[in-house]
Amino acid sequence: MPIGASQGAVSLVLTPSTRSQRDRLQRLGLLFLLAALPVAAVLVIIINWWVAVLYTVVQTSVLLFGVRQQRTSVLRVDDAGIQYEAGTFVLRTTWADVSKVGEATLPSGPTQALVLSRSGLRWTHTPQVRNQVTTRGWDRIIPIDEFEPNWPDGPLAKAVRAHRPDLLG
Repeated sequence: MPIGASQGAVSLVLTPSTRSQRDRLQRLGLLFLLAALPVAAVLVIIINWWVAVLYTVVQTSVLLFGVRQQRTSVLRVDDAGIQYEAGTFVLRTTWADVSKVGEATLPSGPTQALVLSRSGLRWTHTPQVRNQVTTRGWDRIIPIDEFEPNWPDGPLAKAVRAHRPDLLG
């Protein structure tokens, strides 16, 4: 149940921008292609280069298809606070628990993030995910760039200004 559901409708729901999703697919496509190359080299030696090319194209395509089927992350913002659904875990926090807007480092690289004063972790897919999220400190950051590439302009910034104007200077 989204935060604030008992108090009314969620006022803002954001998903990653098209640019953010495209960049992620390009990075993963390159990674999948590079991972296929050693097997393709063996196939060239054992069979022929047509089989190697076919293998590389099929493997990369299937893996990219699988990635596209994954659940997209969602950011829900309302008067009670913020809920970040990352697919394998969910963070939920009140506006009072957001300590600052700052830079954080994720596997995809540095990003602007809402930094929480305490863990906002509410659910994880597995105990291993819970351990990874808490160990790496991801339970205290909510990425912004993924949802609002033009930060600090846009609907998320407007919500932050409405609820915590002190965070934007």
